[in-house]
Amino acid sequence: MTSDERIDAVARFGFTTRQAKFLVTVMRHSGVCLPRQYAAFAGIVYGQKTRAFFTSLVARRYASSCPCIHNRALVYHVHHQPLYRAVGEPHSRLRRPVPATSVVPRLILLDAVLVSPETIWLAGEAEKVAHFAEVAPAAVERLSDPAADTGPAGVVRRFPDHLPIGIDPAGRAVFVYPMTSSSVAQFRVFLRRHAPLFGTLSAWTLRVVCSAEFEHLLPSCRALVSDEFDSLRTPVGAALAGGSGRVDFHVLNHTYRHLFPLVAGLSDLPPGAEEGERVGEHPSARPRPPWATSSTESIDTLNA
Repeated sequence: MTSDERIDAVARFGFTTRQAKFLVTVMRHSGVCLPRQYAAFAGIVYGQKTRAFFTSLVARRYASSCPCIHNRALVYHVHHQPLYRAVGEPHSRLRRPVPATSVVPRLILLDAVLVSPETIWLAGEAEKVAHFAEVAPAAVERLSDPAADTGPAGVVRRFPDHLPIGIDPAGRAVFVYPMTSSSVAQFRVFLRRHAPLFGTLSAWTLRVVCSAEFEHLLPSCRALVSDEFDSLRTPVGAALAGGSGRVDFHVLNHTYRHLFPLVAGLSDLPPGAEEGERVGEHPSARPRPPWATSSTESIDTLNA
């Protein structure tokens, strides 16, 4: 499916084009989101329209909300199967309950994607393999090394990190890594796994993204990059020295410490969410969780 086809399919549920485009981005890259991320994406003030949009998502059981350490913060998990089916991913892992430790990395990842709207982001393994099989076929084959991670059926997964890879307007590949205390230990594994691509592509950027509370981890990350790649004897080292490869360390203008959920998983799917309603159905809302805000506006009446 093309991006426009996904947006049109989601818009048929009663969303505006802007709302549908945001939901497609969430469902393909993070599964979870914050109201301020939508407001920034839409270019609107974080006010009634944003609050009504998220309240309606919960009321119509398209998403669930979860309270965080900060008693006014809510994280939203988009889990409605018909929405995921509409974008061609009915069995997406992003629909499943989200471990509390995964919430912040996913929010950081979504912020990293949203700040580069001009970049085309590859989400699933199939589209990543299809793209790189054209520009770096030998590297893709090396990603299939038997030592790589395998799925439950023993199938080798070439991109098991489930992280989006962007293609910017100039054709440069952008690899994003969200850095938190829980992900720093896997950074070396990530570097080694992607070394075949880094050493083959004509132009690429590795973008390590974190928030201010994790900025103290960046010196260790720089040391790891240097330890793995800072040698002209390796293809990756030569790419870095020649400028065709870059490693950026980007600190976002947001904090996430207060967004740690108060429950172990976000979220257990409500009754009916697994099968979902058909497009066009508008069932009466089930009782909402006590932390959900109230609103009488429906998504169909919003202008955001």
